[in-house]
Amino acid sequence: MDERVQLNMLKQMLKNKIELEKGLVNKLVNISGLKSRSSLYKFLNEKDRELDNFEGLLDMVRFTFPQQEFEIMDTYLRDVNPNGKTARLSLEYASVNRFNELKMFMIEKLKDCQNAVSREWAKTYEIDQQVMDGQLSPNEANIMYDELTLKTQEMKVVSKVFMIYNYFDMNMIDRCQQVATFLEDGIAQIKKYSFLRKSLLCRIGLINMHIGSRDEAIRNGNLVFDNAVSELTKAVAYHNISIVYISESYDVAYSYLTKALEIYKKHNSSNISSTKQTINFLQNYWHKEPGFLDFTSNETFDLHEIAFYYIQKNQNDNAVAILDKINLEKESHFSKGFHYFYRGLISQRREDFFQSVIEFKYANQKMYCHFPLLELRKLGEDELTLKVLEI
Repeated sequence: MDERVQLNMLKQMLKNKIELEKGLVNKLVNISGLKSRSSLYKFLNEKDRELDNFEGLLDMVRFTFPQQEFEIMDTYLRDVNPNGKTARLSLEYASVNRFNELKMFMIEKLKDCQNAVSREWAKTYEIDQQVMDGQLSPNEANIMYDELTLKTQEMKVVSKVFMIYNYFDMNMIDRCQQVATFLEDGIAQIKKYSFLRKSLLCRIGLINMHIGSRDEAIRNGNLVFDNAVSELTKAVAYHNISIVYISESYDVAYSYLTKALEIYKKHNSSNISSTKQTINFLQNYWHKEPGFLDFTSNETFDLHEIAFYYIQKNQNDNAVAILDKINLEKESHFSKGFHYFYRGLISQRREDFFQSVIEFKYANQKMYCHFPLLELRKLGEDELTLKVLEI
């Protein structure tokens, strides 16, 4: 296909829709934030014209072609001018939607362009991509970010956000909080790129859901809902906030999880399985029949939920037999957190619940620490000790 035809695919699709649907042009003017119909027609009819409002462009695509957003945007963004705002924002759009191929394509395109601002964006996102690809460790990436001489406010903030995520992966929670403290004003100062500003608020909000208190997790979850620039971002927040409610309300937790699962299924996300596992945990916790339990699986997370199922059925011998199959030396801290929690439910030993808390903290899954702490409270553990463990 000719490159010029590809560039105009989105515009031609919108023009075709406008011709077929009376009144659509007025709706699109309102949705896009444009001032007039003539502004919209200029965008549609001039080959190289782009919309200054990236969110307006997305809103038009989502409204007009709700099932084709990713396909349309992938094609459109690959052909935009690398020197402009749309190309820069494509890096964040690709990042939050996990489009690694598009992200890498745009990084290379912006690196080779004439505009120094676009090249700065490309370099900042390239380091992040290299961490994701395993080419750099989180610590190596943070050293590189510290050594960058960044001139734009946007990349000064973005680099710090990437550093926070790297500190989180290194289990350096104090550093996460220290860097995040200085970012609120910096994010607020991003005026030209509202899409980026909202996305960064979500990135920080998702991290804070993991490292703050219960009330902070809920507050940050709501912040993500209010600013989510991607359905997938919203789904992550739905999943995370459900964990806060698991011990309090089955209906509330289940509502959030089903919302997350619906979005993940819509986009065929790799997070479908983890959400199903959390639903199993919730249903086991409330003595309901788990909807996604797989008794034929040898995957550790499935084995853990099968063990939990037997524990809740007072079949501890069956649960122990399942847990004994698992080689803990090969498991992650997150997996070990569940393992010792289930061991504790069977043994009623404080030591098992303490170890569960330790493993969840090593895994940066503070929200899950709540479950062994509840059991320790039931066993009469000193409240001061519990408060220390909650920090």
